[in-house]
Amino acid sequence: MTRRPTGRSRTALLAATLLGTAALVLSGCSAGAVTQTDTTISSVSGTEAHVGEMLLRDVTLDPGAEVVVPAGSSVTLRGTFVNQALTDDQLVSVSTPYAGPARAEGFTTIPGNAATYVVGAQPGPVGPPSPTQVNGTMRITLPGVAQVLHEGPTYPVTFTFARAGSITMPLYLSATGPVPAS
Repeated sequence: MTRRPTGRSRTALLAATLLGTAALVLSGCSAGAVTQTDTTISSVSGTEAHVGEMLLRDVTLDPGAEVVVPAGSSVTLRGTFVNQALTDDQLVSVSTPYAGPARAEGFTTIPGNAATYVVGAQPGPVGPPSPTQVNGTMRITLPGVAQVLHEGPTYPVTFTFARAGSITMPLYLSATGPVPAS
């Protein structure tokens, strides 16, 4: 008399295979919420944040063609402020422990539902919107840098707006000049 397989061993084998596969797949998802790079800021674009109805986009320290900013010199900021409110807002101050009080020139009012560009080290006039320029432009200079600034670390900069409030952002130096040979 021959014995017919009951199918139990095949079912058990199939179940064990599926459970093993599921365990492998799920164990790959167990890296956790805290990673080594969770506080790293990408150096591809500038820092982004928001306070109240004000969006701050691609904000960086702009040394122009320089690779480092020597102590005692000045550095400009670059980025965009977008006011999502229907009413105008005003940039009141910009400060950092790494430089003296900021000097803002140009159009420091950010119109409601519009943007103002912070032009950085690029030359040219700054000012309010016009028929040829839809958004206003401003230049923000941080004079009297307290120490040498270079690419890599971030430097805290606090922006204060009349309506939106204050926010401190970690900004990095975004050098546009050639990197010296080592």
